[in-house]
Amino acid sequence: MNVFVISVLFVLAFGTALFFAALKRKMISALNTHDLIVIALMSSLLYAAGLPFKFGLGRLPFIHAFIYSVPFTAVLFIGIRVVPKAGAATLIIVGHSLLSQLLSRGINPLWWPYPFLAGFVLESYFLITRSYLQTRLNAVCAGCLRGLVMYLYFYLVSAPFIWHMHYAPWYVFIQTAQGVAGSGIGALIGFALSKPILQAYRHGGI
Repeated sequence: MNVFVISVLFVLAFGTALFFAALKRKMISALNTHDLIVIALMSSLLYAAGLPFKFGLGRLPFIHAFIYSVPFTAVLFIGIRVVPKAGAATLIIVGHSLLSQLLSRGINPLWWPYPFLAGFVLESYFLITRSYLQTRLNAVCAGCLRGLVMYLYFYLVSAPFIWHMHYAPWYVFIQTAQGVAGSGIGALIGFALSKPILQAYRHGGI
């Protein structure tokens, strides 16, 4: 209980500090209606990307973290590349989380720190690097960072508190390593697929 409460306070403090840092560096720009439509679409596509995992692939032993991370990161990074603005990553991830809860187990606020932390980690990385996945290296580093932080938070904080399930250190290490690898590969795929999408986007094709 104490670990979870501390993590919630940390996420709130992290988000507040990130907001003021972005404001100070003048990296915050308003999201227009078209941006919000793209963000909503990408949140829905993130849910669709996870359906194969939910309908069977998630039952594969030991490799489910890798299988889930690849399409999730690819779709997420396509969305960020299309809307390279502060707040877009957080809105896509949080929107996906809320949609998933609505369509499956119902709204549970206990899960909310998880998507917010995922968004804040990426936003802070973009703030530090001043690059919204503009190079392959930037994309891979962002993907691996997302995988590392989120799988550690899930297995060490969320799952033990919400599901009352505690995992052995070796299992956490294996799943986190797979999550990092899968997120890195997904970042490369998302970076590659985003190029024709961006060309169409810039020429008014979408």
